[in-house]
Amino acid sequence: MEKITVLGAGHWGLALASVLASNNKEVLMYARDDKKALDLNLRHESVYIKDYKFSELIKATSNLDEAMEFSDTIIISIPVVSVYMTLLPYLKKFPNKNYVFTSKGLYNGKTMSSLFYNVNKDLHLAVLSGPSFSNEVIEKKNTAVVIASKNTSLAKELQCDFSNNYFRVYTSEDITGVETCGAIKNVFAIICGMVDGAKMGSNTKNALITRGLAEMKRMITFTGGNLETLYGLAGIGDIMLTCNSFESRNYSYGFQYTSGKKSEASGVVEGLNTIKELHTISELNKIDMPITNSLYEVLFNNKDIREMGYELMNRKLKNE
Repeated sequence: MEKITVLGAGHWGLALASVLASNNKEVLMYARDDKKALDLNLRHESVYIKDYKFSELIKATSNLDEAMEFSDTIIISIPVVSVYMTLLPYLKKFPNKNYVFTSKGLYNGKTMSSLFYNVNKDLHLAVLSGPSFSNEVIEKKNTAVVIASKNTSLAKELQCDFSNNYFRVYTSEDITGVETCGAIKNVFAIICGMVDGAKMGSNTKNALITRGLAEMKRMITFTGGNLETLYGLAGIGDIMLTCNSFESRNYSYGFQYTSGKKSEASGVVEGLNTIKELHTISELNKIDMPITNSLYEVLFNNKDIREMGYELMNRKLKNE
């Protein structure tokens, strides 16, 4: 029986572990919290997913060394802000394992793959992304995602590991484009949540999404990704999902921010870190991203979203 490690026992890590267990894989999850590991081992339960029993093929440990040594394939579902420092020593120690990034965001202006390729250009890296809410995956509702890697053999191997009759996986060689789309869509999910929370209307929201695609194209071009990726599962597919649902932490955060409710989120709101990264990149490299930078002003400089909307609408007129 094939063994696979999942780092991170949150919503998404649990969802991916459940897919792998459904495919008869033996899964060891890494949970920082001893109690969460015990809950999975003794009761096959998690505080994150109520009234659900996980497969007995899923075990957990709070020992990261044990998790890393368990298998040759490491699925990484911990927040992007923690990935680099957590994994760097292990990638140096285990350079021949397969590493699959599933968290969405940027770190120090870079995608995860580009950061680690700078450490070792021969690493076996992949990224899994696409329109997929964890609870629906656990409920075995039909879901389609993409796994991207420069190594086509690795992408196809992972495609077989994950694919089944409710979880369909496509492959791509554009790891940079898939990562870039996954990061930026979280930013626009926050914006759309804000627009809905402030009751600014469907016209406003759809204009922001459509013009947001233009900003995503500029950023994908800058990072060296393939523009066609924007029109696939990792791009428009994920935008359609996360910009319109309270299941998205980023959308929910934005909605609560402008609706007068306290902004709380269950888990990490990746878009908050990503917006800082994108603002810095666009400023340093003179990339035109007015919507993204307007969100930055709202979140971190206390600007009013309606005021920023007015400024966006009154910019110099131009061709589409």
